[in-house]
Amino acid sequence: MFRKSYFALWLLLALALAVIVAVAFSDDISIGRYTVRKAPVAELFEASAEMADSVVAEADSVLALDKPAEVDSLPQTIFIFGDSMTFNLALRLAQYARQNGHQIHSVNWDSSNTKIWADHDTLAYYINKFRPTQIFISLGSNELYLKKPDIRRPEVKKILEVIDTIPYVWIGPPNWTEDSGINDMIESMCRPGSFFRSAGMEFKRKADHVHPTRESSSLWVDSIMRWLPKSAHPFRADVPSDSIGKCNPNIVFLKALNK
Repeated sequence: MFRKSYFALWLLLALALAVIVAVAFSDDISIGRYTVRKAPVAELFEASAEMADSVVAEADSVLALDKPAEVDSLPQTIFIFGDSMTFNLALRLAQYARQNGHQIHSVNWDSSNTKIWADHDTLAYYINKFRPTQIFISLGSNELYLKKPDIRRPEVKKILEVIDTIPYVWIGPPNWTEDSGINDMIESMCRPGSFFRSAGMEFKRKADHVHPTRESSSLWVDSIMRWLPKSAHPFRADVPSDSIGKCNPNIVFLKALNK
């Protein structure tokens, strides 16, 4: 008896729910002068579906970024520029260039920073002169102590605008002390897969306790090259053989500015 009553009640509730859902997904119903407005249930279902599609699309985008880019096997023209860290980096890069059939050009501007490079046409001049297909940037060390590194966003933006569509790797400074966000700021401005974070690595340093030794800089470049296949634009970078010896990085030295 009670079971039959409960069954009838559940059946009645199910029928009522079916009517509500049907009304929700139908157009407004008019009866004489009265109109029954549909409930926003359909909109809720549609919004949920759109949100799900958005999440899937975002996930696909992340997966696409994580997918390794194809290694460019063609000979490259490499250009590395930046502050006083540049010279020792360029020496090892020159060995990679010879091993893999690339050309290299370098510009070492002592005591330079993002502001100095952004305020002058030096970068545009050398890019136009060397016509590089791959660029390495070594800047940020002289701004490690900036308390508000975001003030240099316009300068970083300008440097990257000059580089334009040329593939690049921005080599983060080899921190010898904690920074206030210069690494995070630069990385946030770079294209995905175009910033190599050096902070946290161990370096043997010169007497100034700032600049990595030549040997440590060589290992630094090796680390960058091992990471290169994960970058946005990898190119052929086989480890130089012992027979390569010293190589000329075709370096230009610019005098420090009183700035």
